[in-house]
Amino acid sequence: MPVTWKQFERYWYILSLMVIVAGLPFSKLLLSIGQFMMAGGWVVGQSDYRTWLARMREGPAGRAVLLAVPVGVWVMFSGIAKGFRQFFSNRAALLFTSIMLMHLAGLLWTTDFNYAMKDLRTKLPLFLLPLFLSTSGAFGKKAFYRFILLFVLAVLVRSLFNAWMIAVHHYVDIRDVSHNISHIIFSLMLSLSIYALVYFLLKRNFCLLWQKGIMLIILAWLLAYIIISQSFTGLSITLAILIFLVPVLIFKSRNRWLKTGLGLGILVFNVTVFLFLRSVVGDYYQVNPIDLTRLEKTTSRGNPYINSAFATETENGNYLWIYIQWDELRGAWNKRSRIPFDSLNLKSGPVAYTVIRYLTSKGWRKDADAVEKLSPEEITAIEKGIANQIFLKKFGIRGRIYEFLWGFDNYRSTGNPTGSTLMQRLEFWKASLGIIRENWLTGVGTGDMNLAFDAQYEKMHTKLAPDQRWRSHNQFLSIFIGFGIFGLLWFLAAILYPPVMLRRFDDYFFFVFLIIFFLSMLMEDTIESQTGVTFAALFYSFFLFARKEKDPVFNQVI
Repeated sequence: MPVTWKQFERYWYILSLMVIVAGLPFSKLLLSIGQFMMAGGWVVGQSDYRTWLARMREGPAGRAVLLAVPVGVWVMFSGIAKGFRQFFSNRAALLFTSIMLMHLAGLLWTTDFNYAMKDLRTKLPLFLLPLFLSTSGAFGKKAFYRFILLFVLAVLVRSLFNAWMIAVHHYVDIRDVSHNISHIIFSLMLSLSIYALVYFLLKRNFCLLWQKGIMLIILAWLLAYIIISQSFTGLSITLAILIFLVPVLIFKSRNRWLKTGLGLGILVFNVTVFLFLRSVVGDYYQVNPIDLTRLEKTTSRGNPYINSAFATETENGNYLWIYIQWDELRGAWNKRSRIPFDSLNLKSGPVAYTVIRYLTSKGWRKDADAVEKLSPEEITAIEKGIANQIFLKKFGIRGRIYEFLWGFDNYRSTGNPTGSTLMQRLEFWKASLGIIRENWLTGVGTGDMNLAFDAQYEKMHTKLAPDQRWRSHNQFLSIFIGFGIFGLLWFLAAILYPPVMLRRFDDYFFFVFLIIFFLSMLMEDTIESQTGVTFAALFYSFFLFARKEKDPVFNQVI
């Protein structure tokens, strides 16, 4: 059957949305292309092209040629005005896009307009996606589920590619395997995909048994990938969602056995996590006994050791600053590595210190014999800044906890948070609170945030390395800094009130997304990057404005 123009417009809209959904885990370019496609289709779809054709057929051909462009422009702008009238009638969508309006208002008291313009360009999806999705035809359940499955498939493919990168060690920091998008933003996509699959698996009569078997395999892989990639954020958010969802399921279920099983499951899970954390922390702080008064004085080659018996710093329970022979280390290392001993590793940390920590983590002495025993893979790992053998393990949650504990101890003893993700965030938040104290009412404006942080770090005399002096890594603090207390309250209202207006808080997909969104904003400037803001604006708008029906939380599942 021939495709009508209206059908083509709809197909174009669907294709544009597919490009954005499938492109999220892969490419910023695909996100831009998808939004340009959607914008063009939206303008054409809103325009009354029949009026333009009728005008062109009136009168002589020469007159039609002369009027083609001006009449076309008039028809186009009339269509855009029509679309905006429809948009302005959707109060929920309008309220959400007011976040963009707040950033425009922040230009009134900013000084760095170059950065302000860059920030506004980044935030455009907060305006464009709600506009397009709320004024285009809503999707039924089947079409909606297909989009979600497309997103899950895209995340699956990206996770498989990242796993290959990890397997062949094509990275410096394991968090760099998602180099073209933030590893934290990708962890949000993983969590959303996992809980989408959970819903489809639990939903009665959703698909055939063999199809659910495939979904179960994909779900297991995505959970395994979180562990393999050492995504502490992804694991934390995925587990945190259970804190909200399981009580809802217990409350809604009529099956007593299910309620009892879930209750016991929560208890066992909490006890297991507690015991695991206690074990890891205990192992970290355990010190292997050694008689510091009877340390050997020389290496096997007759060179004197340096033994700092009063230094208490340890690595895997072994004292760090004993049995060190610097000349032997330097000579042996320079023979085996392309990066000199007295230089920086690929993470911009001192190679010498990394070598000392790594050898200590193995319980070895720090001399030429120890360096010669290292495998080529371990030499490469040290060059990448890996300072503990535990960090080499494939399933590295224990390693990430060790990394946090080491960062805490180092920060407590030296005051320098550089090198520890958690301690650096504490320094970012400390700087943020300092800026807020001086600008709590109106904030610093849309473009002056970087200037404010630079000044605050100098004022604090921070020990953070200059290339690590970043912004707050907390979206709520960033909004507070930029727009003051009233801006923060408006930001919260713009996110939380639309689902109240539309009665969508009990929708499973929006409920899960909102938890993911809010938890991410506690640890990341989620809407300060193109991928992050597109992820937030797309799924917020898609779940609220682009669906005919909602999926009540667990109402249609076991």
